[in-house]
Amino acid sequence: MAQSDFSQEQIADSASFYLKEANEFIFNDFKLAESKLDKAKTFVTQSDDANLKGKLQHRYAVAFYVKGEYYLSLSHFLEAEKLFREAENWEGIGKCLNGLGLIQQGIDRHNEAIEYFKQAIDYYNLAEDEYAAAPAIINLGVSELQSGELESAKVTLDSALTLAVASKRKDIEHLTLNQLGNLAYEKDQIKTAQNYYQRVLNDTVAPNNWEKAFSYYGLARTNLALNNLDTAEGYGLKALGFGKTNASFFELERITGVLFDIYEAQGELENAVLFSKENKAYRDSLYDQKRIRAINLLNLEQKEADNRRLRSEKMEKDKELSKNKLIIAILLFAGFVLLLVLFFRIKSYRQKEKFRKTLEEKNRLILQKNDVITERNEELAKINKSKDRLFSILSHDLKSPIGSIQKLLELIKTGEFTEKEQAELLDEMLKQVSATSTMLQNLLQWANSQLEGAKMYIEEVILAKRVKEIMEAHYLVAKSKNIQITHEIPSNLSPIFVDNGHLSIILHNLISNAIKFTHPGSEIKIHYAEEPKCVLFKIRDGGDGISEARIEQIKNFNTQIMSELGTEMETGTGIGLLLVKQFLTLNNARLEIKSYPGEGSEFIVCFRKNND
Repeated sequence: MAQSDFSQEQIADSASFYLKEANEFIFNDFKLAESKLDKAKTFVTQSDDANLKGKLQHRYAVAFYVKGEYYLSLSHFLEAEKLFREAENWEGIGKCLNGLGLIQQGIDRHNEAIEYFKQAIDYYNLAEDEYAAAPAIINLGVSELQSGELESAKVTLDSALTLAVASKRKDIEHLTLNQLGNLAYEKDQIKTAQNYYQRVLNDTVAPNNWEKAFSYYGLARTNLALNNLDTAEGYGLKALGFGKTNASFFELERITGVLFDIYEAQGELENAVLFSKENKAYRDSLYDQKRIRAINLLNLEQKEADNRRLRSEKMEKDKELSKNKLIIAILLFAGFVLLLVLFFRIKSYRQKEKFRKTLEEKNRLILQKNDVITERNEELAKINKSKDRLFSILSHDLKSPIGSIQKLLELIKTGEFTEKEQAELLDEMLKQVSATSTMLQNLLQWANSQLEGAKMYIEEVILAKRVKEIMEAHYLVAKSKNIQITHEIPSNLSPIFVDNGHLSIILHNLISNAIKFTHPGSEIKIHYAEEPKCVLFKIRDGGDGISEARIEQIKNFNTQIMSELGTEMETGTGIGLLLVKQFLTLNNARLEIKSYPGEGSEFIVCFRKNND
């Protein structure tokens, strides 16, 4: 196993090395960049990492785009996007959508390009890098410029330049300056355009060959507009040199076009004819109709794949309808549990009536024995109080797991999950029902022992094992809020001495409250510590913390208090913490509460390590 992991790590390192080298040549030397990518491919094919495979496909796509091979570029972008989605790499998906937008931009489909760039920005914003969206913002500005939306383009490009400077991305800064120069040229602001191009060429960090070609092309075009023909020719030939190094049909088509205009204006017909032919050749290569048809075909295939996915989802929903019998059976089971609770409530009521009538009869017969009657009245009051507490415990501890089962059943009924997800959920629900059944059995067994009056059975308990059992009963509740419960168990943890029934109620309430007040997607941490005379149980939620006033209220109250709403508006009765306090007192345990404003709160319970 260790050797396999090491090999995969070495493969990833080697592939990443060649991908980094290829990235340095993509805008300067296509053949060398392609060679590095081919070397990276020999390692990537040995890897199972979808993210690494996506990076390779994306680099191929960029290289072919720079060269003007749009058909090959599109194919690689689509494959990279699929791999990045599999790896849930949001920034990678954004890069692919940005590339697809550039291809649409390259064939003058700017409305389609703008939609791709906007989607790319949305995915970039999901990534950790706050400046990741800068390339898509620049390209959005370019398409707005090409669509004639000059003012919108200026706002967009200025925003991109701010991001580039803030992130210290010189490559993006050079690209943005060139596009701002292009925008100024379109607005007949020739001198302003030239200033932007010169800022690129005179930067202390040298631009890549792609940006050099663009800047020199821009200077050639602006000097042609000013009728500085010799200067324009010099800049045009420099642009041509860098364009040929890049082997980009897109750049060469533009550069040869401006050189044709320059030589035609100079009256040098021979050179004008030469560059006219070259311009036509590059234009034909760039806009080859077969490639455009292939691009459209791939787009249609992608849409058809989406349609197939939608049809598949509909089939899954149709299959879900056949699960109604199972859903009804589960609902009946939940109803049975509720009826069981109701049965015990009725039984308790009848017992109360029986005791009341017995007491009245005895009062009538033996009025002279006031002391005995008073004593029996006190006993009866204690019994009634115990029974009320028992059923409060039963309803309180069953509410959360049954509620989670109900919520999942509603989601299954509305078709939120695939058949595979439903199968997994049903397995989890079976575990939840089993855990809840065990919890109910334990509560009923303890409750039965209390029917003749409150009794305590102090025994040795393995605390961590009991906590794990209680956690299982709350598994689906936590999962429904996407909450991760971390349970850290130290070795050689001492046992504690406590009433096991009381301990179950204490743990149920503390874990239930932690889930209730933890934000969705956050974490609950459970861990332990030991002191000379006690074992510390610590549970920290991922909520907003508790105010000092609330902590004092919890420590000092002796009756039911108003329950606060949870992070998803969960309600409560306020009985839970009252039971916890009462049972902690009975078991000689103590409670501490710590608050971390904006981060959560921590409940710490000290249980005895001996039965002295």
